[in-house]
Amino acid sequence: MKNVKYAVLIVMSIFSFYISDKLLLMVEGMSPLMQTINEVKDFREYEPVNAIIEGNTIIPGKRGRTINKRETYLKMNDFGTFNETFFVYDYQEPEISLKDNLDKIIIKGNNNSAISLIVDTDIFDEYLKGENIKYTKLINDENKIKKSDLINYVNANGDETDFYDLNYYLKRNKINNKICLVGFSNIKVCNDLRYYLVEPNLNMYHSNVVSIKSKVSGGDILYVHDNVSLAELKVVINEIKYKGLTIVHLNDLIKE
Repeated sequence: MKNVKYAVLIVMSIFSFYISDKLLLMVEGMSPLMQTINEVKDFREYEPVNAIIEGNTIIPGKRGRTINKRETYLKMNDFGTFNETFFVYDYQEPEISLKDNLDKIIIKGNNNSAISLIVDTDIFDEYLKGENIKYTKLINDENKIKKSDLINYVNANGDETDFYDLNYYLKRNKINNKICLVGFSNIKVCNDLRYYLVEPNLNMYHSNVVSIKSKVSGGDILYVHDNVSLAELKVVINEIKYKGLTIVHLNDLIKE
């Protein structure tokens, strides 16, 4: 008999919680704040986009995004006002993603309004920093690292021991972006560490500046080789700006 009573009490408790939750949702739904949220036409939501795989290469996709109206309501209610900066979103991973294809080589980004620059020399540093341009730099010696919010570093050591030594320094200083560059980084170690493999789709040399200037477009990963002069780099940077493209860090360009 006691077991029956306990069972009834448990069922009643569960039912009361269910009813309370439903009532709470009903009250929230009737509130002016929630009604204002429901009236918003554009939550900047979008469907996930699958990565594109061709052979051993991959172009990243994009995560999908939907508004979480309940969490948005609770956040705005805490602040006591409607404000679009308080929108809370839920994200959906694409069915075909980078995380599931780390053996593939990334050859472009998924942002049609941005590109990334990779350099391997110090001669551009002063100019790029003066222009407040974000860029990625190949590095094989921790003593050459200059901490800056404008610079992302990629471990360019081909030797396994040297790669691990520099990687330890990068991780300890929280400047490790888990990206390797094909042809420079130790790919075996990169695979073991499950880092992203990247190969620029545009290589800029002294001999092809004019060609690169006309080709550069959104999503490009542009590697500026060390025989390019500062004047030539400026020409291409000006063209990038003229085309309305933003220059972002490599890890941001390939982010889903």
